[in-house]
Amino acid sequence: MILCLSAKVIYTFFFVLINKMLVPDLKKIIQPTWSHKLGYGINQGGWFKVKIASQAVTPEDPKILDKLGIKKGDKVLAIAGYYANWASWLAKNGAKVDYSDISRQMVNYVKKNVKTKFGKYICSNYELIPKKEKEYDWTFTFEACGSTQGLPIAYLRSLLNNKGGILVLYYEKGGHMGGKWRRYPNLVKNLSKIYKIRYTIKELKIKGHKKGKKTSYLLHRVYTIKTNNRAREMAKEDLKSLESNKFSKESIRRLVKLSKSIKREFLKEIKL
Repeated sequence: MILCLSAKVIYTFFFVLINKMLVPDLKKIIQPTWSHKLGYGINQGGWFKVKIASQAVTPEDPKILDKLGIKKGDKVLAIAGYYANWASWLAKNGAKVDYSDISRQMVNYVKKNVKTKFGKYICSNYELIPKKEKEYDWTFTFEACGSTQGLPIAYLRSLLNNKGGILVLYYEKGGHMGGKWRRYPNLVKNLSKIYKIRYTIKELKIKGHKKGKKTSYLLHRVYTIKTNNRAREMAKEDLKSLESNKFSKESIRRLVKLSKSIKREFLKEIKL
C-alpha cells in the first residue's frame, strides 16, 4: 500500500514538473482578439465581405434532431451562434433553443431579423455560459472558432448540462477547412479522457445548402460528448477553480491535462 502510494506521488510530482503546472488562464482566454462584424466573414487571410448573411451551411434537414441525437423539447444553448441558421433550424424542428454570440452587433441583428424566436438572446463569451448546473440539456455549435483558446473551456462547461455538448463541422473532403477538423477531435478526446465521459465522432449527410448553392446532402462531422454525475461534479470544481484562482491538487491535475488543448499564450503557471 505504501509502495503504491509512493509511486503515485512520484508520478504526480514528475508529471506536474514536466508540464510546468500550466493551467488555462481564464482572464486571457476571455479577452478575444476579435468578434464577428455584420456583413463580413473571417478566415486565415483576415476579414472579407460576404454577399449572403448566413453561416457556411444552412441546414434544411427535417431529421436534424435525430441525426444530432437531440430530442424534441431538449433545451439547447447555441454558442457562437453567428447568423443563427443552425440555431433557428434546431428550434423549428422542436428543440428549445437559447441563442448566444460574443458580438453585440450579431445578437441584435439576429433578434431583429431572424424570424425564429429564441427563448433568450445572450451576448457573452461562450466560456462563461451556462451559468447554472443542469440549466440545459446540450451546448451546441456549428464551426465555432477558438478550438485552441476558449472552446475547450466552453465544452468543459457543457459537462454541467443534463446531457453534454455537440460540435458540428461541414466536412468537404479535399477542401480547405483550416485546422478545425484536427482540433475538434483532439478536444473531445482530451475531455473524454480527463473527465471519464463517452464521446462519439460521426460522419453524417445532412440536407442543406452552402452559400449561393443548391440544396443537397452535405457531409458533416458531428462530435458529441456525454456527461455524467461524476463528470459534472469535476467540471464544477474545475470551473470554480479557474474563476477563483484557488486550485485543489485534483483540479490542478485535470486542468494541466486540459491545457494540452490550449495554446501556450492562454496558459499560466501556478504553484501548489
